[in-house]
Amino acid sequence: MIPSSICNLLIELSQKYENPEFLKKDPSQFMHRFDSVREAEIVAFIAANLAFGRREQILSHVEAILDVAGKAPSDWILSQKYKNFFADNDNSFYRMYTNRDMRLFFDGLKEILTQSETLGEYFQKKWGEGICNSEIYLHQLVADSFPKNCSLLPHSRDSAAKKVNMLLRWFVRTDSPVDLGLWTWYDKKALLMPLDTHVMQQSNELGLISSKNANLKTAVELTERLKEVFPDDPVRADFALFGLGVDSSDSRIKNLLRQ
Repeated sequence: MIPSSICNLLIELSQKYENPEFLKKDPSQFMHRFDSVREAEIVAFIAANLAFGRREQILSHVEAILDVAGKAPSDWILSQKYKNFFADNDNSFYRMYTNRDMRLFFDGLKEILTQSETLGEYFQKKWGEGICNSEIYLHQLVADSFPKNCSLLPHSRDSAAKKVNMLLRWFVRTDSPVDLGLWTWYDKKALLMPLDTHVMQQSNELGLISSKNANLKTAVELTERLKEVFPDDPVRADFALFGLGVDSSDSRIKNLLRQ
């Protein structure tokens, strides 16, 4: 059982950090620029899959794409104008992602948009086709919808899939000033924690997990532990663990971590 002091801390920090101010320095800010579900989903997909490394660099690279994609990124994608922006070469666009990697990613988005009006409709249909029961997680279904050689999506079944699970948090969680809550067909209790180095560190310090491996098994283990705090919405703890990193200088929190 998680000690009550830790539970209370996670609840307090989640309440403190799940607010509109969170958006100002987070890549989730971009999807809030669009009223259309279709466009908001596409922009979220782009932002989430570039969300690693320094935040300033993430935000500037997403902004660069949106500057050329304009007010209707879906039209930009369907008309394949992204091929004018990403040259057919292996030069780096963002860190290890090359222009060809980005082309493959947008090829995947284009294929989905040719089949469904929105990304949510496409994945809802796939999820309901029976291929996705207890044998597969939603983030795996999402990754499988993109080319195997598209490095932006995690195709390993052991991957914690941090970026995709963060994206699913954005799409599924309701009643949030940050998350969009568009995919009401999926149960937020089934979401997995977006597991990155920061979350791993904070979770280990709190004694929520003991593993040092950021893989699917650890993501599942951490999510199950957090259901003790947020039974119906375990990934709400993502805000708390973010806040823990920000507030770790607080002497009260330091004392809790020593316990």
